[in-house]
Amino acid sequence: MLLRTSSEIVQDSGIDLVSYLARQAAEAVGYKVNDLLAVGTGTNEPNGIVTASAAGKTGGTGVAGAFTADDLIDLIHSVDSAVAARPATALQMRRATLGAVRKLKDGDNRYLFEYGAAGEPRILGERIVENPFVPAVATSAKSVLYGDMSSYHVRQVGGIEVARSDDFAFDTDEIVWRVSMRVWGDLGQSANVKHFVGGAS
Repeated sequence: MLLRTSSEIVQDSGIDLVSYLARQAAEAVGYKVNDLLAVGTGTNEPNGIVTASAAGKTGGTGVAGAFTADDLIDLIHSVDSAVAARPATALQMRRATLGAVRKLKDGDNRYLFEYGAAGEPRILGERIVENPFVPAVATSAKSVLYGDMSSYHVRQVGGIEVARSDDFAFDTDEIVWRVSMRVWGDLGQSANVKHFVGGAS
């Protein structure tokens, strides 16, 4: 990622602009890395956990990709018992999907959503982890994951590297900042994390 600033604003600013830019760049890199670790294609970028996950349950038709409580039960029981018993096993979804989960009710019109002893969101006895980069509920979208999240491995080489050049854009009197990070991710065994995919319309 490249950032450009005029040399004047760096020299004349009354605030610590360099530190501010560093924070903003680190945040942008963090969001991009999380996005790639979720839905990266595996070609010249990480193989995202959503991309690498195995099929667990396909939803019904005519409901725009929505799921039912029964669909989540089928998804949960699509993984092996040994995987389900691991401490890092959970459901994973974006916040809007969590909102849909919170509306699920049983036959007596009682909500199935609850909070665990540690205050974490749960449904059907399973912990829920939010990830804003898991796709939204839609037809053919892998909108809910379930499995051992520790089965997804991330390799990072070094940290975030920030380099500054006062010469690259010399003709425009700009300072150019290059922010880079080397990272890879992949799911060792696709059967350890499975997805719910919205049914066809």
